[in-house]
Amino acid sequence: MDEVDKKILFYLLKDGRMPQRQIAKSLGISAQTLNYRMSKMIDDQIIEDFKVHVSPKIYGKVEGFAAFVSDKEVKKNFTSRLRCLEKITLYGVEGNNEEEVNRLIDEFSAELGDPVMRYIPPADNYSGNSKDIDMVIIEQLRKMPRAKISEIAKAINEPVIRVKRRYNYLAKNHLLGVFAKIDLSKTDVVLFSIFSEKQELLQPILSEISIFQIKDEKSGVFVCFAENMVSARNIINTVREREKDSDVMVIYDYEFLR
Repeated sequence: MDEVDKKILFYLLKDGRMPQRQIAKSLGISAQTLNYRMSKMIDDQIIEDFKVHVSPKIYGKVEGFAAFVSDKEVKKNFTSRLRCLEKITLYGVEGNNEEEVNRLIDEFSAELGDPVMRYIPPADNYSGNSKDIDMVIIEQLRKMPRAKISEIAKAINEPVIRVKRRYNYLAKNHLLGVFAKIDLSKTDVVLFSIFSEKQELLQPILSEISIFQIKDEKSGVFVCFAENMVSARNIINTVREREKDSDVMVIYDYEFLR
């Protein structure tokens, strides 16, 4: 796997719906070369699948995150799970309100011990702006994660402009995303998560390498990409110099169930 393959993975992790033409142009390679490289990584099962991630806010839920150091893992009641080195697992959970989210995290704590990190972003009132078409778009994307907007519009019998407007709204507000599921054991790229209670200090450092962010005015969780462990270590050292109390977790497997 060379530098070009790694950059392809970065783009597909950041936005699994990025058009191949756009990726090829960004990398300065032909569309045919990109198609060959992507097809080979799919055949080699480096790229396992494309998954849809939906924010719990769409369903009127509150989201929370907690990281535990334990040999054990919980098997249910989470929406996302990031397995990290040093026996750390970062869970995403959802509930009808903040109290329910904290109760779920406390239930995890009874089995896994006290969390080393707990974070519940402020709830946004998406439900008041929700559209029936959003749910239809989401269900169609689950069937065809990389389908063109025109293909989605045709499948659900809606005007292209309406589907495009709603999809762009969901994506821009981080309510909906598509990402590649990568077998990290077959690459030397590194995914790592950083939690900070001073996210504004880290945003300038991490914005270009983040593939996923959950943040408010103060705190935030950044899931970041590095092409190798040396690069990851350099980035993490820079983060530590800027904000020494940030929590860093190197990810070796990840899943989103929502």
